[in-house]
Amino acid sequence: MRKKDIATKKYMSDNVRFADVFNYAIYGGRQIIKHDMLKEISAEELLLMEGESGKLITRDRVRDLEKMCVIKKSGNIVYMLLGIENASNVHYAQPVRNGLYDFMGYADQVERKSRENRRKGNLSSGSEFLSGLKKEDKMAGIITLTVYFGDRPWDGPRSLHEMLSIDDKEILKLIPDYRINLIDPHEINNSEKFMSDFRYIIEFMKASGDKEKMNYLLKEKHSVYSNMERDAMVVIRECANINIKIEEKEEKQDMCKAIDDMVKDARMSGEARGEARGEAERKIMQKELDEKQNRLDKYEKEIEELKKQLAERQTA
Repeated sequence: MRKKDIATKKYMSDNVRFADVFNYAIYGGRQIIKHDMLKEISAEELLLMEGESGKLITRDRVRDLEKMCVIKKSGNIVYMLLGIENASNVHYAQPVRNGLYDFMGYADQVERKSRENRRKGNLSSGSEFLSGLKKEDKMAGIITLTVYFGDRPWDGPRSLHEMLSIDDKEILKLIPDYRINLIDPHEINNSEKFMSDFRYIIEFMKASGDKEKMNYLLKEKHSVYSNMERDAMVVIRECANINIKIEEKEEKQDMCKAIDDMVKDARMSGEARGEARGEAERKIMQKELDEKQNRLDKYEKEIEELKKQLAERQTA
């Protein structure tokens, strides 16, 4: 699990790929968010809460990845906080997990703005003093994407309501729902809308486990899979559970050759095991043959002895 988490986090930290998945999720693949529009921010989010003793306590959660983005469109400027939660396995509490991250992000913005307002003396009314915010204060929107790298389709809940033991619609309408934004390779039929090499990971994960589909994919996209980025191959190796060899010092890797080598090694290993098994079986058979031959020799001696005794009695 740890290796998968490290591999997917390193892979998605690249700004080109990060922008690519958000362009797909928000704009259907249109290239609105550019990689140079993304700015790294601290992954640690703080939420101040009042403890039982009246003192402020701090809880912290760490997102997989979070970046700030300033989107300029049609003359408008939109400030966004974009977060990615990588999932190599289905997480059955993902809506709660993502929702917690998002609201901690909003709470952090409120706390920062409140401190700034109080420091500058910008608060005038009782309501402003109570909240720490001026009526016109606005926050940056937060979008979290769950990017799933599992080798089977996502079967976990996609909303808070799906996790509740409540079916009564009159009750549910008073419980705010929270839906996750999920990118599951198994559900994507338009991978060409991705501009980065993430599209090839999607295609590989979908073909994983089907020998015929895999052979067709590697043949059709040979030029791509024979010249892949190293971190993309690491993600495929860890998440598709294939034992391919990856050169540590080479940035570009040949996936096709790596898979051929894996199959060849497996075949040779299988042949070696077969030879070893055959030799062991031969030794067992030889041992049984020797034991039977020894018993036969013993019986022949006993028969000869009995014949001799019988002949002696007949002459007597």
